[in-house]
Amino acid sequence: MRSRYSAYTVNNGHYLLKTWHPATRPASLDLSQTEQCKWLGLAICSTREDADKASGIVEFIARYSAGNTVAVIHETSRFIKEEGRWYYVDGTISQPSQNSACPCHSGKKFKRCCGKQA
Repeated sequence: MRSRYSAYTVNNGHYLLKTWHPATRPASLDLSQTEQCKWLGLAICSTREDADKASGIVEFIARYSAGNTVAVIHETSRFIKEEGRWYYVDGTISQPSQNSACPCHSGKKFKRCCGKQA
């Protein structure tokens, strides 16, 4: 997960496609919108590996700024392990409300933690 975040920060679409599972991998990626982003950080909220150690879940929050706006991506991603390598399958994006508990489990409200403006 961290390596995929790093690939987004440097617009490395080749790496992102290489680490995407072939069953769900797009033919190409348009990273033109991310070129305008300044990535501010990644917080891993939770990880779960299935008992067979062949699949897992990563919940994360990635913060970025675009222009004068700071935003977050809160995603729960699925990964599959094949031949010793983890591949991104897909993810579900959700947006916490400003007054909800922060998904990173800090005990703070989202607006005072990962949703805080830079």
